[in-house]
Amino acid sequence: MKKLFIAALLFVGVVSFAQDINQKSGRDQRENLTPEQRNEKHLQKLTSELSLDKKQQDQVKQLLAERSAKAEKFKAARKDSKTKPTDAEREAFKKQMETEKAANDAKMKSILNADQYTKWTALKKDHKGKGDHKGHRDMKSPQERNQAHLQKLTTDLNLNADQQKQVGQLLSERSTKMEMLKKSRKDSDVKPTDAERKAMKKQMEEDHKATDAKMKSILTADQYKKWEAIKKEHKDKMKDHRKDKM
Repeated sequence: MKKLFIAALLFVGVVSFAQDINQKSGRDQRENLTPEQRNEKHLQKLTSELSLDKKQQDQVKQLLAERSAKAEKFKAARKDSKTKPTDAEREAFKKQMETEKAANDAKMKSILNADQYTKWTALKKDHKGKGDHKGHRDMKSPQERNQAHLQKLTTDLNLNADQQKQVGQLLSERSTKMEMLKKSRKDSDVKPTDAERKAMKKQMEEDHKATDAKMKSILTADQYKKWEAIKKEHKDKMKDHRKDKM
């Protein structure tokens, strides 16, 4: 258990500087919308894409509201549950999702005309394709992510060849610690005690200082100043994100 928290400390302390500082906030903005606002936005898009008449808009609006209610119920159930689902529960949930999807398709087909339903099916397929593409991006190997981030830092900080090599090594060390954390988390589901949390916080602060010292020794004064600004911007965004979700 102790090894788990040490690994977590090492990872969290280094990972802060390795985040993509230009990550788009569109997803966060969508998450901050209420279910009603999301439904209204979706309805407006469908109205525009499918040329829905007033009656169809009312029917689709009702369908979106029903879907939201089910989604909120599911979220509440997940929040209340502290245990992981069994294989049988996962299979039952998968079957339920397929049933819900088929029922939703049938309702939409009864609301839309033939051309609209064809367009709606194409929209769903396009949306699924984008989601799959996003998933593939997220499945990059640690080495690929490190290389992409190194290229970004090289551009933002104008790193020379020697600096690139040193920062690349730092990113590689971060990846190793990340894998340690993943393995430790996989091996243990026990929550940390208050004492362990305090130890984690203290170790995190020390690791932040060590990371700063390494970067300061690699970068020039101007580059380090830019890197500090990048970290601050990322930290501020994370704070705003947490406030919005409270």
